Amino acid sequence: MRQVPMSRAPPTLLLVEDDSDLCDALVEILQAEGHTVVATGSGDEALSWLGAHPLPGLVLLDMWTPRKDIWRMLDILHREPRFADVPVVAISSGDERHPAIREVLSKPFDREALLAGVRRFVPPLH
Repeated sequence: MRQVPMSRAPPTLLLVEDDSDLCDALVEILQAEGHTVVATGSGDEALSWLGAHPLPGLVLLDMWTPRKDIWRMLDILHREPRFADVPVVAISSGDERHPAIREVLSKPFDREALLAGVRRFVPPLH
């Protein structure tokens, strides 16, 4: 009997962005590439989502949200072993660094820079 590998659903991308216009644009770009995207507006919302769902293939987060919960989220992602394999790409106009961040996408960026950053961690879907 020949076994046919089951196709797995593509991993979800978790987006943390408080600016609704930028969030909508990022979701549209990523979905057009075939990604499933869950958007949250804060680190606390993202942590709640992470606690209730399978791990995402990537966390894409804006470092400059009005709330300071992004740093707490990064600390948890770095400290908790279950998040060790979840890559984090930060969007920032500054020089922030944190051990949980694998790559920084500098603002301003264009569509191709965004997609190249995502592709480094999540294979293209088409």
